[in-house]
Amino acid sequence: MQFPTSLLVAALFGTAFAHPQAAPTDCPQTSAIPTCGAPCITSAASAVGCSDIACQCASSDAVQASALSCVIGNCGIETALKVRDAAAAVCTACA
Repeated sequence: MQFPTSLLVAALFGTAFAHPQAAPTDCPQTSAIPTCGAPCITSAASAVGCSDIACQCASSDAVQASALSCVIGNCGIETALKVRDAAAAVCTACA
């Protein structure tokens, strides 16, 4: 069964999305973010002017919009969903 791309995109980034700028010891949950998505999130966070987790979580809509195509391109849909879940966990635990 194939899902329309728009539904996958909405499902993929419907929750908080951030990547750590701080050391992993500052937020242990950052280690769960798949490495294929890390450069995308870092670049997106920088583009919206964020340098820490709190800013990235507060600006999650802008970070998500900027990182979306990169994360899907680098990771594929299945792993991009894991990126989404891990990033949401970072925001819940550390923002």
